[in-house]
Formats: sequence, structure tokens, C-alpha cells
Amino acid sequence: MLLVEKVIGNLSDTNTGNLSIDFLDLDWFDTGKTTLRKRTRAGQEIGIRKDSTPLEDGDILHMDGERAIAINILPCECIVFKPDSFKDMGTICFEIGNKHIPIFINEAAEVLVEFENPLYRLLELSGYEPRREVRKLLKTHALRVRRHGNNFTRKITIK
Repeated sequence: MLLVEKVIGNLSDTNTGNLSIDFLDLDWFDTGKTTLRKRTRAGQEIGIRKDSTPLEDGDILHMDGERAIAINILPCECIVFKPDSFKDMGTICFEIGNKHIPIFINEAAEVLVEFENPLYRLLELSGYEPRREVRKLLKTHALRVRRHGNNFTRKITIK
């Protein structure tokens, strides 16, 4: 078993040259776990013990002379919709947040949540025109609010 304690880079900004890439497939809800034990697509057993920083799509966990092992966040069935105004965005995100469902907002100001039939029906009845799609729920799109501390550097802008 290969033990990983930190991320060493990301495929988006690291030159892997001629290395083969072996992916560790994770569900979106596993990316925030501090300890994991999984197998890569090639069968390599990986143990992850790290800080609370969530893993991101493309994070490199291991590199040697032959291969790199990187994270692949699996797509899942989602509810996708785009509110018409800031007021609608705030209202519906508040309602979804009250149900303790993680909310993701992408660069196109679309709201994404993991598919849940009662929520889908509620959105339809409320006139939001939700779509059922298979997408990746990425940390970079997560809407998170924490009560303690104020060291946020990511600014959310809605167009």
C-alpha cells in the first residue's frame, strides 16, 4: 500500500511529461475526508492521511519515474438550474441550505446539487426549471459558509 500525506501538485499546472497517469476515482463527497483507503484504476492500493483541505480534480498524490497517480472526481446525477436574479439565487440557496444539502455554483451562475427527487419537485413547483444532468461536483464550485474564522480568499461573483 502506498501512503499519501499531501498533494504534490495538480495535472492542470504540473508537467508529467511521458509519465503514465493512473487515476484514483472518488465520489465528490469523499474529497473532504482526511483518511481514505482506495484502489486506483490500475489496482494500486492507496492510503490517504492528510489535513482537512479537500482534494480537487486532477490533484497528484504520487509521482515516480514511471507514473503519476491523480484524483478523478466522478460525475454524479445532479439538479442543475439557473436563477433569474440575485434575489432568486439567495432565496433558493437559503432554502436548499436549510435542508443541509451541499450547494455548488459554477462560473455560469448555475446552481448544482446532488439529485434528490423531493428537491427536484420543489424546484419545479417553484418555477425554477431544474434540469437533471450528470456533472462533476467540484470543490471550486462549492458554496461554503463557516462560522469561525474569516480567512476566505475566494470571491463569488454571479453574472
